[in-house]
Amino acid sequence: MTDTCTPTLTLRLLDGFGLDDGRLHVIPAARRLLALLAIREKAVNRTTAAALLWPEATARRAAASLRSTLWRLAKPTGPLVETADDTLRLRPGVLVDFHLARRLATAASDQLPDAHALALLKADLLPDWDQPWLTAEQDWWREARLRALETLSDRFRCAGDHHRAHHAATAAVQSDPLRESAHRVLIELHLADGNPAQAVRQYTGYRHRLRAELGLDPSPEIRRLVGPLLGRRP
Repeated sequence: MTDTCTPTLTLRLLDGFGLDDGRLHVIPAARRLLALLAIREKAVNRTTAAALLWPEATARRAAASLRSTLWRLAKPTGPLVETADDTLRLRPGVLVDFHLARRLATAASDQLPDAHALALLKADLLPDWDQPWLTAEQDWWREARLRALETLSDRFRCAGDHHRAHHAATAAVQSDPLRESAHRVLIELHLADGNPAQAVRQYTGYRHRLRAELGLDPSPEIRRLVGPLLGRRP
């Protein structure tokens, strides 16, 4: 049970690290530890945490670095990390933006988010960090949020909210300009809005970029969307 006398803290992992809206500053090693525990969202063995966070150090030195980091995390508000049975976990009650965003991505096909929630799906996970233990989570989140944005765009369109449908689809395209499924959703929106010229411009811009950067052509599926508008031109 969370101590109701303990102040609630917020931990931001999307679009960069931040603790309590920037009012609390911790050393880089402590940031990595907090991020690891927040992303795992469950207890992590001390030895595992030390090995992940200090992969080039010996086991003894990594364990010492972990102890030092935990000591530095002790705050007047109470420890940010709880220890039990040789495991570590983030203190209950710390609010993590990534937790909410992950739930939103999972529930994209069941509910429509508000503007703040939609903004979370536009953000990358600790984009400036280059940590081996983080790479898989970053890749998973990038794919999950892009799929969620595409799904939400379709659902907004079906609900008659074309403004937010465009917002979600455009966010997906901006995040990955070479992602064909995102361009396809946006082209379908333009066609549904009765804007064939904009649909052709969207397709043409994507085709040129795809050729310039990868030497590839768009798939037959997306070409079929604009085929009647382009006539026999490729």
